[in-house]
Amino acid sequence: MKPLIGVSCAWSVETWSSDESQDGYLYVGKEYVDAVLDSGGVPFVLPIVSNEEILKAVAMDIVSVIDGLLLSGGGSVVGMPSKPTRPTLIEQQPIRYQFEKELLLHAREKGMPIFGICRGCQMIAEVFGGKMNYSCFLQGHRQKEPGDRPTHSIKIMDNTKARQVVQVDSMMVNSFHVQCIDFVPEGFVASGISDDGVIEMIESTVDPFVWGTQFHPEEMRLSSELAKRIIDFFIKKAQTYKQSR
Repeated sequence: MKPLIGVSCAWSVETWSSDESQDGYLYVGKEYVDAVLDSGGVPFVLPIVSNEEILKAVAMDIVSVIDGLLLSGGGSVVGMPSKPTRPTLIEQQPIRYQFEKELLLHAREKGMPIFGICRGCQMIAEVFGGKMNYSCFLQGHRQKEPGDRPTHSIKIMDNTKARQVVQVDSMMVNSFHVQCIDFVPEGFVASGISDDGVIEMIESTVDPFVWGTQFHPEEMRLSSELAKRIIDFFIKKAQTYKQSR
């Protein structure tokens, strides 16, 4: 059987300034779902749990069922502030943050493959002990072009799993983020860095597979073989995990 991949989502109450509904909508970009399918996995969208009393128990139940965890990006800030500093991840989407944090902690404890994209990459960095840079809005990393079009290059660092997977020393990527990682957690390395020094890819050196990309490989998978390789590798690791359970 194919590996079951849990895909996190956003909650419109936290992200749509025009959503006045108390309940709102749970949503995720279709590209995440399609990317999992294209690489041989079965996507399962994980609804956000807002009830603190059952949050941990539900997160544990979810992790006991899935074979891989994909933390999606997306979800802009309600009422984007005009001040120069950026709201923190937990300030941007507090309910989603707590839910994804519990998923991350339980998934890592089990040795489950974890892949974070854009915001998901930042969650991995912050939850596991790294630090985000919220001091300003990052310039030059929010493209106007469609996601399947790469706009800048990143260097793939030597002696990393990423280098083994993509088998090149640099690759072109897309870019849609306005905040960045200051430093990675202990036991992680920055495996991809842009020409202006921004950390674009991270990976754990102590876990079977915990990766994050600031760029969106799911949107580039049809136009970039290298982006497709990254997603393929994640699903392959999830399949291995499934077979070992």
